[in-house]
Amino acid sequence: MRSARVVAAVLAVLAGAAAGCSPADDEGNVGDGRPRDDGGGGADADADADADPESGADADPDVDREIPDYEIDSVCGAEDLPLEYAVSSDVLIVLDRSGSMMLTLNPLKNAVRTIVDATDDRIWFGLMPFPSSVPPNACRMIAPATECAAPDHPQVEPGAVRFPDIDAALGADLGICGSTPTSATMRNVASWLRSNPTGHTQYALLVTDGVPNCNSSLDDDTCTCLDTETGCSGRPEACLDDTATYAAIDGLLADGVLTYVMALGRWAGSDRDVLNDMAVHGGTGHFYAAEDTGAILGTFEEIMGTIVVSCIFDLHPGDTVDPTQVNLYVGDDVVPRDPAHGNGWDYLDEDTVEFYGPACEGILSGDVTAVRAAYGCPTVLL
Repeated sequence: MRSARVVAAVLAVLAGAAAGCSPADDEGNVGDGRPRDDGGGGADADADADADPESGADADPDVDREIPDYEIDSVCGAEDLPLEYAVSSDVLIVLDRSGSMMLTLNPLKNAVRTIVDATDDRIWFGLMPFPSSVPPNACRMIAPATECAAPDHPQVEPGAVRFPDIDAALGADLGICGSTPTSATMRNVASWLRSNPTGHTQYALLVTDGVPNCNSSLDDDTCTCLDTETGCSGRPEACLDDTATYAAIDGLLADGVLTYVMALGRWAGSDRDVLNDMAVHGGTGHFYAAEDTGAILGTFEEIMGTIVVSCIFDLHPGDTVDPTQVNLYVGDDVVPRDPAHGNGWDYLDEDTVEFYGPACEGILSGDVTAVRAAYGCPTVLL
């Protein structure tokens, strides 16, 4: 599992000036980025090197000669290419706003804002609060007929740079409301994601503080009643709705969508078992606990640290760029091109590159503050 630092790190994609082929050493010479076979010294240098000082004849062209170092500016240009991160993952945050969330909703909103703001350039986020916060089926505590209303689509659809929209959706108008229609909501999540593919890997992040209810088809005589004070007679919506919820999450997994479960507050006995089983059905192994408001952000970061973030970047090189004259930098270090995909980078197509090995690991960990490309120098090969 990668470090959760990937959440807090913002990958700076720079288009500023970069130094030619590779960083110069203390004497101003080019190190590993020197041209491999272009001579680089000009016509006069070639003539002098080929002449035999005793006979006046040309020296044997097959004799190896030392290739001198070259100043960067005498070899190639130092122009940068824009290097844009290629998003590969969508995360739909399915957020419980039921009445029991009174003490945790505001800290949760703040955590969502922090996480989305930090990683909005690398993940497409969406937001789907439940019970529904979208008119005409908006949940109102004073209207029992809508307290179990399940949203049929996200309030903010997953997409590029969604922080402003999610920030606005988490405003004062999104308050606590109703019960916990988890099964119906997750069925709708599956249906919506299935109908709105993005080409990315899709994830559902279910954030809740309790077990599901709101299933009117349950038998109120035989169900597990969650209302220990009033009972469930005539109120099947107050019954535990675990089986239908597992089935809904199974449907997501069948579509290749993993469901993470982030559970807020403290739970005892069956609540903990049900929450954990929901995560198991979601393919993520176990639920993630935030037992107090101070743990919400850290737990959110822990989950986000497991989301697949790629090492793929879009070059957008333009028509004049020679693909053999491109070098990529991670931080200040030139990374060699490695067609074997073990430790370097390679083209996926003419406009897209992917990093592999330690370079990729540094990007994903958040240790790297810049990724850039420079052209005009022969590509350094591994």
